[in-house]
Amino acid sequence: MKPDWDKLSSQYKNSDVVGIYDVDCTAAGEPLCQQNGVKGYPTIKYFLPGGKSSKDYQGGRDFNGLKSFVESTFKALCDPITTKGCNEQEKRFIEKIKDKSLEDLMKEKTEKDEELKASKKEKSDAEKEMKEKEKGWKKKQTALTKAITILKKFVSVAEKAEKKKGKEEL
Repeated sequence: MKPDWDKLSSQYKNSDVVGIYDVDCTAAGEPLCQQNGVKGYPTIKYFLPGGKSSKDYQGGRDFNGLKSFVESTFKALCDPITTKGCNEQEKRFIEKIKDKSLEDLMKEKTEKDEELKASKKEKSDAEKEMKEKEKGWKKKQTALTKAITILKKFVSVAEKAEKKKGKEEL
């Protein structure tokens, strides 16, 4: 794996999208490895943009598998100055704000920060509500399943009683 890892590292050496690094967990890198839950070697971890915690890599460990993962996972961010890597929505937003004053940009940023915070809270509240509903549904389904089990037993006993009663009448 080491030769493929080194090849991947050299291919992305000057990338502003992804960095490929080796950490020796038995030497100076030990605290970093402990912080990220590395227990065995070799372990491959990755961080997504804006992410604070590492994720475990589960893909192929040959060059093609590693390269494919990098290409599908890490995309170039939008550069607002050159618009390189920007999608159409980002380009429209850049066009809308590019000539604004510092004061207007700060106001816009504050508004977007507040909108994002509100959106995250709305999502969190909806997820909490959904979890409560799921608990209610599960509780109801459990009660119904138990009721059906009891009813099946009573139906079975009643059917046997009917058969017995029918034989006695003959």
